[in-house]
Amino acid sequence: MDLFKKAKSHEEILDQVLYKAPGTDTTITWADGVEGILFSGATGSGKSSGPGKHTALSMLKAGFGFCVLCAKPDERSRWESYVKACGREDDLVIFNKKSGLQFNFLHYDLEREGEGAGDIFNANNALMNISQLNRQILSGGGGKNEEDFWDNALRRLIGNTISALILAGEKVSIDNMRRMVAYSFKEKEDVKFYSDLLRIASTRKNIDPSKREEAIEELEELIASNYFIQVIYKIQSADFTSEEQTYDANLVEDYRLTDFAELSEITRSNVTESFMGIIQPFLTRGILRSQFASGLDPELLPEKIISERKIVIVDFPIKEFGFAGMIASIIYKSIFQGAAERRKVVEETTPVPACLWIDEYQNFCNPQTDSLFQTTARSSWISTVYITQNMNNLYFIMGNNQPQARAKSLVGNLNLKFFASNADFETNQWASEMIGQHFVDLDTLTINKDMDLSKTKNQRLMPKITPDHFTTFKTGRKANNYKVETVIFKAGKTWGREKANYAIVEFNQRKD
Repeated sequence: MDLFKKAKSHEEILDQVLYKAPGTDTTITWADGVEGILFSGATGSGKSSGPGKHTALSMLKAGFGFCVLCAKPDERSRWESYVKACGREDDLVIFNKKSGLQFNFLHYDLEREGEGAGDIFNANNALMNISQLNRQILSGGGGKNEEDFWDNALRRLIGNTISALILAGEKVSIDNMRRMVAYSFKEKEDVKFYSDLLRIASTRKNIDPSKREEAIEELEELIASNYFIQVIYKIQSADFTSEEQTYDANLVEDYRLTDFAELSEITRSNVTESFMGIIQPFLTRGILRSQFASGLDPELLPEKIISERKIVIVDFPIKEFGFAGMIASIIYKSIFQGAAERRKVVEETTPVPACLWIDEYQNFCNPQTDSLFQTTARSSWISTVYITQNMNNLYFIMGNNQPQARAKSLVGNLNLKFFASNADFETNQWASEMIGQHFVDLDTLTINKDMDLSKTKNQRLMPKITPDHFTTFKTGRKANNYKVETVIFKAGKTWGREKANYAIVEFNQRKD
């Protein structure tokens, strides 16, 4: 053993091979994986059970950590079989209703390790993402740009509520936030009544002792009956030692005792109702209350997916849990993305990529954060693997503002692409145009009036693979001898003797 053998550089580590594309000599490397992967193909095309399965098993064998979201009820069992086949059972964490595991995302954002821990903006943003998801679903994927005023007002209410709870030493939880907002002062008269009681109860000079005792008794009763006043009173009574805490306390008091109470009744009601709409799923009986509103099990810390190469399967399939399952999955996904972006690969001696794996990706897409995340995923060594039927799925979820451009921007940063059988013209046309054109020799035969035949040759630019070709690919199952055909494309890779920029590859559904 050479004790002075030079350690591999990070780029050399990324050059390791995941697998060779079947039937070719071209390798798919770790580097290809962390540049993002897209699988597309019609329902039943074999994209998940063919190239998807082949890629998943290769990553598992290489030791990648995984965050897997489940859209369908059979997704978990399929991944359990993958994990078992690769001998990774000790790394597996199933996060579902039966597991009883809990992930209080607000507590995580405020208490996690790292310099950015405790930043109220991050916890605020987690709830705002749910608000945007609600609007996205209710508007049929359209989204609304005119909601900026209400979003800003809602963001201010959420941020101030979290800040108030922290300053008062109260637990930041969905229920405590609800109580704060529900019992907030709604009128200027309420503020005046409380302020007058507090002033009289705190004054020792020039006041009738009986009136002071009466005010103290009334104030104590008011505090005991109103959680909002309990919090505000704790803040007002606290002896803060830092300028930052004093500044925050003044902001909370100004907002709660002046700004919010002086809003018009319609504005205040709208903002309050929007807030209650966001947190309602976490208050009613179901997975969001039981597993996302309180408790934080260490097995679910997303950092462990990276540092300990854990395989966390978020098993709240939409087909079973509906909208609640979607919210649950997107919460964990966004928290994982945040943890991934904080990763410092340069400080790791033997880093290994981690993977965010999402089948039926259109159900879990966040148009803003996913696009931004993908632009830096490589530097964090995160392999994002998104599987969807067609481009129109993504256009639909992108909203009204340039949906095609935004969808193509997102998938354009998924550098390794697999195109299985598809009848969607938009997707086939896009894939064909991306792969490009080449010159094709054409013979032209002409017959003159004397019936003489002449032949001329010319060249014409034609698609390397025509859109209709994607409709002819094998889709697996017994009828196709379990073979799934896909086009593989990645800029910078060449295939075969002709050094083509794409290859048509067969994957065996029954081969591990």
